[in-house]
Amino acid sequence: MKNELNFKSVFFNLRVLTATVFCLAAISAMLLAMATVDLAHGNWATGVDKSDVVGRGGGATPTPTPVSCGWSAGPNMPSVDVRSVGVYFPANFQRSRTPPPLGLTLPHGKFYAMGGSSSDTAGSDFTHPFEYDPAANSWTVKPTTYPDNQVSNMACAVLNVTGGDYIYCVGGSAAGATTATDRVFRYNPVTGSIITITAPWPGAMGTIVPGGFSVFNNKLYILGGFNINVGMVDTIWEFTPDPAGWVQKGAHLPTALGYIPAATIGSHIYTAGGSTWDGTTLHDSNFSFAYDPVADVIANIATIPRSTSETRGLNFCDTMYVMGGGRDAPNPSNEVNVYDPGTNSWSTDAPFMTGRRDFPTDTDGTQRIVLSGGYAPTDPTDSMESFDCPVSPCVGSITPSPTVTPSATVTPSATPTATVRPSSTPRHTPTPRPTPTPP
Repeated sequence: MKNELNFKSVFFNLRVLTATVFCLAAISAMLLAMATVDLAHGNWATGVDKSDVVGRGGGATPTPTPVSCGWSAGPNMPSVDVRSVGVYFPANFQRSRTPPPLGLTLPHGKFYAMGGSSSDTAGSDFTHPFEYDPAANSWTVKPTTYPDNQVSNMACAVLNVTGGDYIYCVGGSAAGATTATDRVFRYNPVTGSIITITAPWPGAMGTIVPGGFSVFNNKLYILGGFNINVGMVDTIWEFTPDPAGWVQKGAHLPTALGYIPAATIGSHIYTAGGSTWDGTTLHDSNFSFAYDPVADVIANIATIPRSTSETRGLNFCDTMYVMGGGRDAPNPSNEVNVYDPGTNSWSTDAPFMTGRRDFPTDTDGTQRIVLSGGYAPTDPTDSMESFDCPVSPCVGSITPSPTVTPSATVTPSATPTATVRPSSTPRHTPTPRPTPTPP
């Protein structure tokens, strides 16, 4: 009897030990998965952004050796494409208000080309969003249909409503048209739904497409615009998604401009370049400003070293990357100009391969920039390029900006000499920003 009890006891203990081992293995797997989640929120690539986690505690972790960033060709778009808007949609479970299931890989950010057309010929408008998945390295035409065909030259960006992220798009025109819409729609890439927002843009006036655009404090700002075949405008509009509504700001651009590269860094929206109108055609400019949305004032900053327009400004590592663009010879360009608000100065980063204008581009802000399509230089293209950093080069954070003084008229400052910053060099830790120079 005693031997039988001992046998049962040993068998029972063995089962308990086995269950414990399996339990510990499961916990270890979960912890490992959590540790490998991209800690830099919204990064395109999966895995840990090592530059972000160094110094967060624990043992002495060596600072990683900088890894060179560089441009490479990607898969072609589903079609040649012009005048669409690039939007990076982050890997954020909050957008669906659903926590990630245990044991499943978290989603990754994706790039969307919203609207546009295959040419400037009437009837060539796109009716569905294009999605680029960096994990699959492929493009997909999404089944969702736009509310209308007035989808060229829109202003599109990600805004958050009650914990969910959505792509909002404002205004636009049909290919080859001389009228413009005031329509605002919201696209949910998770569910594929599109709804029209009952708060049209008052600045459209039936013929105006948005100028530069950027998001600050979950509000979309539109700076300037193009009154088709008439001229540029100097207004600044603010859109709040919830409750949806518009406010025209008191400040005005010192010079009326359209197609303005713009990016939010810290508490300011910075612009560089933009289109002017001579009564017949568009021209590039080098006007450069800083707009304070809170104080509602605008001022000059150091002038971008070249004239450009019909492109985007992107916030990459708390600096503004102005991506090629322009139509006046020798444009369109492949040059990447970099504005540092901490020093009020310009430099350049590695140029992309094919000069182009009117193309979709956006960034995750820390490790990747994607661009595709556009006129390259005069014919539409479907080619794609990606600027990738295996380890994020971002260092530090931008300090709050001082109050800028309002501008009355604009006198562009002397063109500074551009300096080349190798893409393998980590970004500096920014110093406090100087007050932008009033005119």
